[in-house]
Amino acid sequence: MSLKRLSALILLCLALAVPALALAQGARTYAVLPFKVNSEKFQYLGKGAQSPVSNRLTWMGYFEPVDADKVARAGSRFPANVTEAQSLMGAIGSDYLVAGNLDFQDNDKQINITLNVYDRKGQSWSKSSKVPLEGLLPALERLSNDVRSEVFKRPGEDAKAAERKEVRQAVQSRVPVPRNADFVAGDTGEAPVGNTGGPVMNPQFRYEGGAETPGRWQSQSLRFASVNMVVGDYVGDKKNRVIIAGTNVIYAYEFFQNTLKPLGEYKLGMRIKLLRVSLLDLNRDGKAEIIASGLDDPDGNATPRSFILSFNSGKFDNFMPPQKMHLSVVRTPPTNQPTLLGQAKGSHGPFDETGVSEMLYQDGSLQPVRKLNLPSIANLYNFSYVPEGNTFKIVVLNEYNYMKVFTADLESQYSQEDGYNSSNNYVIVDERLPGMDMGTRDTGVEDFYYVPIRMIPVSFDSRGKYELLANKDISVASQIFKKFRRFSLGEVHSLFWDGVGMSLAWKTRRIKGTVVDLALEDLKNEGKKQLVVCINSYTGAIGASSEKTVIVTYDLNTDQ
Repeated sequence: MSLKRLSALILLCLALAVPALALAQGARTYAVLPFKVNSEKFQYLGKGAQSPVSNRLTWMGYFEPVDADKVARAGSRFPANVTEAQSLMGAIGSDYLVAGNLDFQDNDKQINITLNVYDRKGQSWSKSSKVPLEGLLPALERLSNDVRSEVFKRPGEDAKAAERKEVRQAVQSRVPVPRNADFVAGDTGEAPVGNTGGPVMNPQFRYEGGAETPGRWQSQSLRFASVNMVVGDYVGDKKNRVIIAGTNVIYAYEFFQNTLKPLGEYKLGMRIKLLRVSLLDLNRDGKAEIIASGLDDPDGNATPRSFILSFNSGKFDNFMPPQKMHLSVVRTPPTNQPTLLGQAKGSHGPFDETGVSEMLYQDGSLQPVRKLNLPSIANLYNFSYVPEGNTFKIVVLNEYNYMKVFTADLESQYSQEDGYNSSNNYVIVDERLPGMDMGTRDTGVEDFYYVPIRMIPVSFDSRGKYELLANKDISVASQIFKKFRRFSLGEVHSLFWDGVGMSLAWKTRRIKGTVVDLALEDLKNEGKKQLVVCINSYTGAIGASSEKTVIVTYDLNTDQ
């Protein structure tokens, strides 16, 4: 090889090496300290939270973590201010220092996460998030992403967030909204669809209003606390009435002269605890049977027990013997018609691990006809189908009442961390439920599974765009007892699938009390459906014995 060619080859190698050398020299370093934890019980999470944050921040060639032995130089020191952080960065040898704090609250059930980032120039960045214990890892991931985009200025992070926002806004602008100026599209403060210059807002869907505000009706207080409610024709005269379930009593009412008129009650016995009440015309005679599903001996060896009743001549009758299984009514594809579903008790928990079955009433008995194809975390009470063109989504509330969305093929598409449809209605669990979505939570054996209230798929226009009505949990009562989980406020949200996640189409104003059930029926028998909400009055953390039931309706005016 000639000297000239050798020189050219050396120059080429140097040219290729220089960018890599510059990249390596340009990489800045950061150190993530073990998180500071205020709970003796969860001290191990100090290092447990450190690792995922450090991994998430890594950007090879640009931002890289220092070696573990360098982080160890900090010992137990934790910066209280920028000056102390700069001192620690000098000892560790990093360009950035990440110091996090886990502040456990509400008897270790809630965590206030704070993430502080410092650099050698004395600049600092801080952000916090309050989540339940099971939401720790997703929250750490979100905060780490914020550091990447806001502190490290990683290219593409802002663009991705903006792109997701644009997609949501574009899809939301096409969401069918009932032809009623009382509705607003989402919660953005924009003018309602169809604004023609007249009265444009139903106060119950936007502003605060009193009990007598037009578009809203409120019943008298009923002297018991409810666990469920359903509206339909169980008399057979083409008129709707309401069934309200107490702990172990079923009450029948009808709307009469602007109040709820009692029609009768049926006591199931002190050993029974109701979980869900439904209506369905099993024998096709023109009136619905009342299906009350619950537990026998709920505080002992609880066994599912479902009562199927009819209402004749002002009194309840047994339509068929009690069934030793959970029963509920859900609208199922492809017809989206109400369907009776059943699930037996499991060998390791309250729900049969083999899943939920469609049930058929024939010759005086119920028989399973097919298994539903559902996600493993679904049970009889916690899911709903949302039709979407020729297919559908499956929306499931996991055991923390977080909403998860699956395709018809059970592909997971979306998961959020806002609580929806929580209730104080629980099932005792002796051990971990197989298939339940436990995530990475490490809190030992769960004692209770809280049965969520029902979600309602609805379509307000001829194009068949479906939305999902659900109650948004606003304020958690003081949880003095482990079984005690009530809410002082709620909002009914209408959610729709926007191609990325579940977005808000409209909502009610805040409802004072614990929402225990929803319905979309013509309770007043005026030819127009109302949003019907069953509420337990909120009397404080230790006032459960004073709870009263109230029914509230909201006029939808979808035919205007």
